[in-house]
Amino acid sequence: MKRAAAVLAAAILAALVLLAGCTVGTPSGTPSGAASTTAAALATVPDVVGHNADVALDELKRAGFTNIDLGTVDGHKFVALPQNWTVKTQSAKAGQRLPKDTKIVLGCARNS
Repeated sequence: MKRAAAVLAAAILAALVLLAGCTVGTPSGTPSGAASTTAAALATVPDVVGHNADVALDELKRAGFTNIDLGTVDGHKFVALPQNWTVKTQSAKAGQRLPKDTKIVLGCARNS
């Protein structure tokens, strides 16, 4: 009896492993995980040039963007405290509708 239960458990485990890579409802021409971008997944890029970098980060996050980096345009190596920096450039054009996970880089200069 124990052997039959062990065989059944092994068969169920094997079936789960085989099914783990399957997706339901994916059309044959579409790779799994490559869903089309919908209007709900897009957000409008705000114009944050001239804003305090900390405020600009908040504005982009409120717009729904999740992949935001701060860079420097004045020779400093990195942005340590965003509240002490001003945005001089942004990689995404203001007004564009982009996927929310698009990387947006803000070029910042340290306030004097």
